[in-house]
Amino acid sequence: MGRRERFSQYQWATWPDEGLVEAAAHLYMPAVTRVEQRLNSLTALVIEFDGEYFADVAQVKAKYEAYGHGVSGPRRALRLTWENRWEERDGGLNGGGVTVFHSERIFFLQTYEEFYAGPFGTFHPLEQGIKSSGLYEVVNDPDPWILEILRENNNTDTFPPYAPKVLEYDRETDTFSGGGRFASAETVSSRDYFWTGETEPTPEQRAEFDAAVKRNQEAQAALERSRPRYRHLFISSNSVMVEILCEGLPRWEWVEVEGDR
Repeated sequence: MGRRERFSQYQWATWPDEGLVEAAAHLYMPAVTRVEQRLNSLTALVIEFDGEYFADVAQVKAKYEAYGHGVSGPRRALRLTWENRWEERDGGLNGGGVTVFHSERIFFLQTYEEFYAGPFGTFHPLEQGIKSSGLYEVVNDPDPWILEILRENNNTDTFPPYAPKVLEYDRETDTFSGGGRFASAETVSSRDYFWTGETEPTPEQRAEFDAAVKRNQEAQAALERSRPRYRHLFISSNSVMVEILCEGLPRWEWVEVEGDR
């Protein structure tokens, strides 16, 4: 499947973080200026895009209507960060509460230079259902990008590469099966704990530990059930397009732009 066929199948929706979408509306001619992926790090991906900032979004609209003429605004950037993190609730596992892990793994990442981002001869991806620069989500289930990757990579037949499976590919029959985008496990197994005291734990202490581990497993499973197994996100800008298949939504913040970019 080529990109033209894949893009033609996409079901586009607005990026699911309304706060970020509203913030981006304050930028005129936003352009992606940084894409930094990190392996073996809690911070998995950082993306920045900046443009002229206007406190009143009506000024942004007016500048587009004037084809860029008029008052210029200061340059500001939005920084998006996908970051794995631990969250301690009610004192954490060691304090009588629970400790859950927020995984923000990046499965696939591609960029397209704006001129070719159609990505086949159109100057801007209007033909693919994107009406303007902005933040989007692809909501197909199954996802055409995952289907393409599983078909074209002989080293794996499952996505994601750990249970529960969203999709599994049978190469002999060229068919797919799996739990879909919202597949989740009822429980999440944890690592075995070990005792560091000088003497073995009493039966009462062991029962207390077992109950604490079970509470933690249930809390982790509830977190996994509360969100999709993956997100297919797309940033359409005036420099490059960024397509991301990831586990969740990034946190975001405003940052000042230093010098010319």
